[in-house]
Amino acid sequence: MKIESIARSLVITALLIIQFAGCKYLPLSDPARSKPNKLGTPKIPETNPTIPALDSLEFLEKSTYTGPSGVLYSTKNNGPCRGVLVDFYPNGRKKSAISYTDGYREGSAQWWTASGRLKHVQNYHRGKLNGIWTQYYDGYIQKRQEQIYDNGTETMRRGWWPNGLKKFEVTFLNGKEISRQSWDELGAPIREKTTRAPTPAVPVKPNQQP
Repeated sequence: MKIESIARSLVITALLIIQFAGCKYLPLSDPARSKPNKLGTPKIPETNPTIPALDSLEFLEKSTYTGPSGVLYSTKNNGPCRGVLVDFYPNGRKKSAISYTDGYREGSAQWWTASGRLKHVQNYHRGKLNGIWTQYYDGYIQKRQEQIYDNGTETMRRGWWPNGLKKFEVTFLNGKEISRQSWDELGAPIREKTTRAPTPAVPVKPNQQP
């Protein structure tokens, strides 16, 4: 009897040893991974847009507000903004940079595509378009169109084909068209059937971005 009892104990002990020794080779189930979400797909953590460190003169739109007269103010000191208003794409590339003095757009304002290519360049004085507004073809350094302003009033508009040849040129006096000429892609003049100037690629709204 003692021999049978001892033998039975040895067999049970051996089985227990084999069972627990084998556990270390089995993968442990992760409850968080074994239970998919309602859509049956793994959850991807959300990421916020990347905003690089700003220069000392740069500021974001969320730190500003517009007064009744259209002047842009800073929420930090409630004074008129002075510096460069910047915006960024989700990939961290700069989307726009607009210079401000005393709360008005002053000097250069630039916009870029998400890939980093220059898209628009405008010039301002006391919040009004003044000088040249240049638009570029998407993905190219070739100019698409220029509009020239004098204290907010357009004086000339001209455009180019993608191959660099001039497409049209229109002149204005007191905001009204007085002459126009157009050319085809080979540079040959086109006889105009109307005196209406080509529509700007972007509406002219000095206080809004292109």
